[in-house]
Amino acid sequence: MATTITDFFQRAANKQFARDFLFRIKQITIAGQTFVGNDDLVYARSGQLPGRNIGNKQAKYFGQNFNVPGASEYPGSEGYQIEFYHDEQIELRKKLENASRTVFNDATSTGEYQMPGRESVIVLSVLDRQLNEISTINLIGASIRNINPIDHSIADGTGEILKLTTTIAYHFYDEFS
Repeated sequence: MATTITDFFQRAANKQFARDFLFRIKQITIAGQTFVGNDDLVYARSGQLPGRNIGNKQAKYFGQNFNVPGASEYPGSEGYQIEFYHDEQIELRKKLENASRTVFNDATSTGEYQMPGRESVIVLSVLDRQLNEISTINLIGASIRNINPIDHSIADGTGEILKLTTTIAYHFYDEFS
């Protein structure tokens, strides 16, 4: 059965479209530091719902390839980036630095660089147009990897709002709820 423009219009009007701003990073807990929406993560400018792949395994028989599903994979889980607005008091940067130094401290050559468990999580929320949460996803086993540098333009500055990007790894995500 062919889909007509009228069919598309009716389905789109009934289901509506997801929008790129109806998404929130609700909570991050890494290395004993908790970042929560109203206090810290209100500054999150971007993030993404992660992907999930099922690997393929081939079984050959009489020259024929049979494709068999394998284990799940989470592309990009080694480098999940979140971009924040950089707050004037640099509180968010300080908390990220504390989490990073908890993982490994250069001054003492010690840290908690073990494999993170379920207590280390990033909670993501998808919202409807009234900003009600319609779905959540938990990135499990989160650990900090990178705090990007922040460029200041002292001589040529125009008052641009600064951004802070951090990279966090995770093992897998829970089901959508």
